[in-house]
Amino acid sequence: MSLFSRTLVVALVAAAVILAGLVAFSRVVVPALDGPTVRDGSTYAPSPVKPTATPTIAPMPAPLLSQRVPSRPLPERAVSFHDMENARPLAQRNAKAAHVIKSLDWIADGISDEERDAVEALIYLAATSENVFQSLVNKTWLNSPDFRKERTLIVDLEYIAYKDKKAAERLVEMDFLDTLEPPDVLAVRSLSRMAELNIHFFQRTLRHPAIDDGITDEEARIVTLLDGEYEAGTSLTNILLNPTLTTVEERSINLPLAGEVTLAVIRTNSGADRSMDLFEQAVRNAEGLMGQPFPATYIPLLFALAVPDAFTGSHNGTHIVVLPEYDVDDGSYGAAQAESVIAHEVAHYYWRWGQPWLDEGAAEFTSAYVKHLSSGYPPEPVNYPCGHSQTIRRLEARSVHAYDMAGVCDYAVGERFFLDLYQRLGAEAFWSGVRILYRDMDQIAGQNVRPPGIDHVRRAFSEVGETGALATQQVVEEVIDRWYEGRKLVETSVPDSRPVVAELPEVAGWVNRAYVSLDDGGSPVSAFTAHDVGDWAWLTLEYSHDYFGSPTELAFEVVEYYEDGFPYRRDAFTIEVNRNYSGGTQWLSIGPGPGQAWAVGRHWVVVNHQGRKVAQVEFEVTP
Repeated sequence: MSLFSRTLVVALVAAAVILAGLVAFSRVVVPALDGPTVRDGSTYAPSPVKPTATPTIAPMPAPLLSQRVPSRPLPERAVSFHDMENARPLAQRNAKAAHVIKSLDWIADGISDEERDAVEALIYLAATSENVFQSLVNKTWLNSPDFRKERTLIVDLEYIAYKDKKAAERLVEMDFLDTLEPPDVLAVRSLSRMAELNIHFFQRTLRHPAIDDGITDEEARIVTLLDGEYEAGTSLTNILLNPTLTTVEERSINLPLAGEVTLAVIRTNSGADRSMDLFEQAVRNAEGLMGQPFPATYIPLLFALAVPDAFTGSHNGTHIVVLPEYDVDDGSYGAAQAESVIAHEVAHYYWRWGQPWLDEGAAEFTSAYVKHLSSGYPPEPVNYPCGHSQTIRRLEARSVHAYDMAGVCDYAVGERFFLDLYQRLGAEAFWSGVRILYRDMDQIAGQNVRPPGIDHVRRAFSEVGETGALATQQVVEEVIDRWYEGRKLVETSVPDSRPVVAELPEVAGWVNRAYVSLDDGGSPVSAFTAHDVGDWAWLTLEYSHDYFGSPTELAFEVVEYYEDGFPYRRDAFTIEVNRNYSGGTQWLSIGPGPGQAWAVGRHWVVVNHQGRKVAQVEFEVTP
């Protein structure tokens, strides 16, 4: 079942084949490293272009439903060294090296499917990069019982040697690989990705004055962050590798299932003390909600301008990047959204192997659920309704670049799919199904198969408890029918069915009129095309009062709904009431804002005050 075998057409190997009496070797192709990155599927949290009202972040309660999900045992398929594709050719050519490899404890006791690629990479290094191989076998950690967890290091080194043998020989002799810690493994992974995607950037990085004399343990933590930096359109290398400009804050924590893990917050500017606390809570909640050990022991978070436009953060496989505007504690929009942005990217440690709508939808739902835990608000969408594709089937059929704004539809439709499941199944059944889904996805991670999608969701939820299982399956099929096939997407009734009570009794006032226009102060419209709108559409409120007391303020909440039944934005505003005036007009921008497409269909805007609905406006957006 090895996914990484193909014949190498390289002159050096061809020469070795001839000298070895036509003994052939096939090399291991480096796998996609630790999940999707900016190259093979966006894992970016889209930034809303209009700030929304968000409650002050409160201390996070313990996560709900933290019991562990039993793992489904994989079939026992351990094989011996001689079953490896290149074992016999190596034994014929270099019997000593073959003996060294097969004598390693983690190889001698049988090679599992998960270990096959690392063994093949080690064999290939022995055949084609003898200096790298000899340096490796002299490392005491290569035969450590814990090395099973770090076996991808060998595959990464093999790929670096394939791209630049001299660089691999230098690398394996550097100080940071004398002992092996999780940041060292991530640093090699980062370098391997550089070599794969931009060999010139890789070579230029290794020649950087800060690490030209070798990478230390401290510098390895920074090298981990360099993969993907050039693709985000920034030039952070010089700053990150300058210890006077970069700070690293680390915290060791013990998780109930994963045990000890290390969090690292890396900055190139000053930041907020609470960011590490939000980071820790996001990790704890992710493990608690998923019921499986957190799948990393070293978790770096870089605050830097190193993500594409219109996105707030990214998960690059080796590390997380979040914009510095969320590393604040100043009451700003960024401060209010920091918890959600960090929670989304942390969730991608679990959600990284599926279809984009599945990974992004699950990460967005996790983010919404974390906000629900801290604020008490019910989980709600954080993305504007998709203006391009409203069904998952259409999302899977189209090809969108990771940075294209149309890719936001993966977030919008995906989160609504999971929100619909959650609302209809309830928390217990929902989280049971989600955990089974993750377990099944994790077991096929890295295999050369179609990314998991709707069929995996269907199978996972079919395993949710025998009691009520039939009802659960029926609900799941109805939700799939709605969001995957596009049937019954439209709600026939207004999402907020309360009557309008337009009074403002505390100031002897009332809302006289509410309407939508295409300009602030413009004429009322009940329908318009998506192309008619400029940057925003506008809600106009006309109000009056008979008030003779001291100046006071009235607080309002504005909620925007789409015809799928979900609210997509909440705003807050205040009106100052003064005895010298008898009323006034308030304008508020509504809709997706600049750069985003309007969702065609019915929309509602509801204005609440003191728990009452004081105004409601319905309008239609046409193609």
